[in-house]
Amino acid sequence: MIFPQWTANTMIMYAFLGSVALTIGPLEYYGYSMMAYSKFRPASGIPTRVGMCILYLTPLLALILSAIPYLPAATAIQWTVLGAVFVHFAKRVLEVLFLHKYSGPIGLFTTLLITGFYSFAAFWIGTLNRRPLPVVDVWFYFGIILFIIGILGNFIHHKILADLRTDTNEYIILKGGLFDLIACPHYLFEIIIWLGIALLSRHLGTFLIFGFIIAYLTARSLRTLKWYRDKFSSFPAGRKAILPFIL
Repeated sequence: MIFPQWTANTMIMYAFLGSVALTIGPLEYYGYSMMAYSKFRPASGIPTRVGMCILYLTPLLALILSAIPYLPAATAIQWTVLGAVFVHFAKRVLEVLFLHKYSGPIGLFTTLLITGFYSFAAFWIGTLNRRPLPVVDVWFYFGIILFIIGILGNFIHHKILADLRTDTNEYIILKGGLFDLIACPHYLFEIIIWLGIALLSRHLGTFLIFGFIIAYLTARSLRTLKWYRDKFSSFPAGRKAILPFIL
């Protein structure tokens, strides 16, 4: 674990991010996080494809901007960290443009909120990457493996979602892949993606971002599971939210 130099500014920043990571789960689960999209979309807003492009493309620009000072002489470890974050957001942009089918608008405030967090996360990881791991170790290789598993699993389940959506205005009980066991396997694999990134970076700040992702996506999954159970009386009783057979 790489810790920052503790100054007044870094202590405030880390305390803020830690508090956000601790509070986002309850706020999302009880519907107070103001993340208005997908099944919890607002009555009006901006087109979801436009909003999603903004909130995934902007972090790519933030990441590149953060890496400019050391990019010409970046080490293999630095390139790997930057590449992982870049691939994750670039993949999401491509999926938004060419794969997903959307059922309604996304809130403008939601778009700005998520754009701000993801851009901050990408910029911060890129900045922290100025002090990379000194050597490659077994956990670094494990991070690469987890990242690849997460990227592939996330894409596969996004593809299943897209293939099942014949009517973009109607939700159905999903099936196929891990959808037979949990409501949100795409969230599970996104968590795995960020765990891989955290193991590649190994900075405390990156692990705090990972903690935020766990809290938010877990709460979102539990809320989504409740939504499915309320909407469909035939929804499988044994299906969990995000961890097969457990949660």
